[in-house]
Amino acid sequence: MLAVARALVARGHRVTFSSGTQHAEEAAREGLRFVEMPIIVGSTHERLRPYEDSEVMARAFMPILDVEQPEVVVADLLTLGPALAAEARRIPLATLLIHPLHSPSRDLPPFGWGRAPARGVLGWRDAWLRASNVRTLQRARDDLNRVRVSLGIPPTARLDAQISDRLALVATLPSLEVPRSDWPPYAHVVGPCLYDAGGVVPDLPPGEGPIVLIAASTAHEQRPLVDASVDAVERLGVRAVLTVGKSSAPASLPSGVVAAGFVSHDAVLPSCRAVICNGGHGIVARALTHGVPLVVVPGHGDQQENGYRVARAGAGVVVKRRKLGMLTRALDLVLTEARFAGAAAAVAHEAAGLDGPARAAELVEALGRTGRAAPSVDVSEGRNL
Repeated sequence: MLAVARALVARGHRVTFSSGTQHAEEAAREGLRFVEMPIIVGSTHERLRPYEDSEVMARAFMPILDVEQPEVVVADLLTLGPALAAEARRIPLATLLIHPLHSPSRDLPPFGWGRAPARGVLGWRDAWLRASNVRTLQRARDDLNRVRVSLGIPPTARLDAQISDRLALVATLPSLEVPRSDWPPYAHVVGPCLYDAGGVVPDLPPGEGPIVLIAASTAHEQRPLVDASVDAVERLGVRAVLTVGKSSAPASLPSGVVAAGFVSHDAVLPSCRAVICNGGHGIVARALTHGVPLVVVPGHGDQQENGYRVARAGAGVVVKRRKLGMLTRALDLVLTEARFAGAAAAVAHEAAGLDGPARAAELVEALGRTGRAAPSVDVSEGRNL
C-alpha cells in the first residue's frame, strides 16, 4: 500500500494513508497525510464474526471519509470495513490484492488448495471441490449482503464480493497466474508492489559455498521450519542467512549460518542462490524479482497456492510441512539443477519490465476520472497488464 501511495504522490495527487500508528513515520517519509485506522473491539478467535466486525469498522471509518473527501479509495483485501465505508459513501473503490487472484473460476480448483487443474477423467475432482467451495462462498456472500443492506449498499450476487467490481489491482507476477477463460474484466495484474521497509544488512557468513536465505520470520510453526532448514544447510555444506523476525534464533547455529531479526531482502538476495520460505507472497515475489529460485514449505492462507504456482513456473520446489525431512533433498535439487535458476531468471526478466506501483497508480487515476477503470485485456491468458 505504501508503494502504491508513493506512486500516486509522484503523479501529483494528495494521498491520505490510514493504518496502524506503526506506519505513521513511513507515511510521513513518503509525503502522505496519515490518519490512524479506528480501533474496534472485534470478535474472538473462538467465535469469529468478520462481517459484523466489518460493519462496525465501516461505521467508524465513515467520519474519516467525510473529512478527507477522497475521490477514490484504495483498500487492501483484508480491510473490508473501510471498503464498505467507501461504498456506503458512493466513493469509487479499488481493491489491492497482494497475491494471485483468488476469485472462483470454472477452470480452476478452489484457490488455496495449491493444485493444478485436473484433466480428463479427474475433472470430477475439481467439479466436486468447486461445488463445495461455492456453497461456502454463498454463505459468506449472504452474511456480507446483510451487512451491505444494513449500511445502505445494494446486495450483490458475486461470490468474490470482497473485491471491488470497479477495479482490482492484482499485485503479483504474471507467471504466478494460471490461465482462466473467466478472468474478471475489473481485475488487472499490475506486477508486484514491493516496498523496502528497511532492515539490517547482515555480514554474510564466511566461506565459499552458495548462500541460502532462510526467510521464516512470519511462518506459522516457525521453529520446525527453521530447524529443518538449518539442518539442510549444514548437511549440504552451504551457507545461510536466517531471518527470525521478532522470534529468537536457535541457541546454537552452524558456523556457516548467520541470524538476524529483519533484514533488507533487496540487499541480501543478489548474493543468494536459493530461498527457503513459507510461501508468503512478499518473499516469493521479491525472490523471483531477483531471479532466485525457492524451496517453499507452505503454511496457511494463500501459501499453498503460492507454492504451487512457483512450482508451476518451474522456479522452485514445494515441500509439505509434514514432510520436512525431505527439505535437504529439495534444497539440493534447487541448488544443483540449472532448470530452477533458469526459470527464476525468466521470471526476473518478466519482472524487470513491470512497475507495479506505477501501473496501479495509472489505473487508480482512471477510476477517479471515470468511476470505473477500463476492462482488462487478454482474459484468455489471465495475464492482464
